[in-house]
Amino acid sequence: MNIYIHVPFCRTKCGYCVFYSSSDLSLIDRYLDHLERQLKAQSRVAVETLYVGGGTPTVLALAQLERLTGMLTRYLDLGHCREISMEANPETLDADKVKLLQTFATRISLGVQSFDPAMRKLLGRDCSQQALTKSLSLIAGAGFSHFNLDLIYAVPGQSVKDWEQELVSVCEWPVDHLSCYSLTPEEGALLTSGWTVDDDLSLSMWELAGDFLQTRNWARYEISNYAKPGGRCQHNVNVWHGGKLLGLGPAAASFDGVDRYTQVGSLAKWLAGAPPEFDRIPRSQRLDEIFAVNLRTVDGWQKSEWEAFSGANDWFTRRQALRQLPPDLYEIGETSIRLSPEGLLLWNEIAEKMITL
Repeated sequence: MNIYIHVPFCRTKCGYCVFYSSSDLSLIDRYLDHLERQLKAQSRVAVETLYVGGGTPTVLALAQLERLTGMLTRYLDLGHCREISMEANPETLDADKVKLLQTFATRISLGVQSFDPAMRKLLGRDCSQQALTKSLSLIAGAGFSHFNLDLIYAVPGQSVKDWEQELVSVCEWPVDHLSCYSLTPEEGALLTSGWTVDDDLSLSMWELAGDFLQTRNWARYEISNYAKPGGRCQHNVNVWHGGKLLGLGPAAASFDGVDRYTQVGSLAKWLAGAPPEFDRIPRSQRLDEIFAVNLRTVDGWQKSEWEAFSGANDWFTRRQALRQLPPDLYEIGETSIRLSPEGLLLWNEIAEKMITL
């Protein structure tokens, strides 16, 4: 089982963010009380990957963070867990928190977004240059097995040269995973509703990231994710492949192998015990969805892998369905199906067609 824990607390709301969060830090202890009740009910489920995200998990005070990691260790069976990821923000890290996380997590993911203070200010990212440098140094010194940074590109006013400097800055630290997201105006975000995206500039930056990182022993393995050898995020890979997922915390999503369901996106309602919302669709549609989601990855699907997962003998049908697309968008062999680089850029449109075929 893959476990996701949503810690829905942030000091402030970043301008680009649409994930559920609350700035009422006085509710953290109540959140931990309710989360503990939910964990107790799991009967020490065997965990393959554990991902603690948010929100900002490291906004918790040290004692609260100790309680959280202690609960996860106590109530989950982590004996054979392949990966434990913890999200962190630079302005909420200190030496004591890093020392604690070093004993718990195998992978830390730092929400940098930009090394340029002007870009961070434009994004509504409340983080000083001093806090960023300090957190990077603390993590580098702690020697985590895996270290991810998040960056945002195609920000208004950002040039291709600016973006290249961001990538240069990444390579100055012992990072083995990088998530790069093009700024996308989304409903509910504080700052992006009035912005427009320069698609040509975004494409240039996406191509630059792939080319630049490739010369430095990185590889793009998903539309927005890059890793050095052995650095892929196993939690995400499992979920993209349709692995079972248990999400705990407000707005956390789960997949039991048949249905997807999502915890209520309100801390108050979650604390009150509101039930999750279920997404129930026929098995054939669910398989279409999972098949399409994993086409975001550079590797795509192997025939044996798909049939072992799904039990479906429909490989020929799926190859034929994909061949309805322009031929430069896919790469099909006897035993593999993947999108071409051009296809990856059009994944949203391709996925919609694949799901509705």
